Amino acid sequence: MTRPSEIKPREGSVRGTLYEEFEEGARLGPVSFDVTPAIVEEYFNAVSADRALYKVDDRQAAPPNVLLPYMTVPIYTKYPPNQGIVMAELDMSWHNPIWADETTTVVATGRVLRKFEKRGRRYINWEATFARASGEPIATLVNTFHVPE
Repeated sequence: MTRPSEIKPREGSVRGTLYEEFEEGARLGPVSFDVTPAIVEEYFNAVSADRALYKVDDRQAAPPNVLLPYMTVPIYTKYPPNQGIVMAELDMSWHNPIWADETTTVVATGRVLRKFEKRGRRYINWEATFARASGEPIATLVNTFHVPE
């Protein structure tokens, strides 16, 4: 079982990355972690999810957003967060389920798409892919966050 805190730094635990240090095109990962039945169960309980909504061909799947606590693993592993980062946008697509009754090894990769300023604030736009160790895609995301001064 891999908890997000085991594979990504928390804000303030290490020196954060300054806006100038992010590189457009920089590759992120790979970072691998395990989503176990215990994590899925804990997530079901934490969000009071209706298990019936997550059945695929009569098999219990995890809520797809079980990956959200791991969302920033690829970028924070390379670029530790500054205190006060604000998420501005998230577009996430799910492609294949994580099964509730088995351990899924997830490999996260990505890249920094662009840096930009808007209304005097600095932003990072990046993308990530979460896949099984076999390469089968689980989810993709594009995220934008504000980097504080």
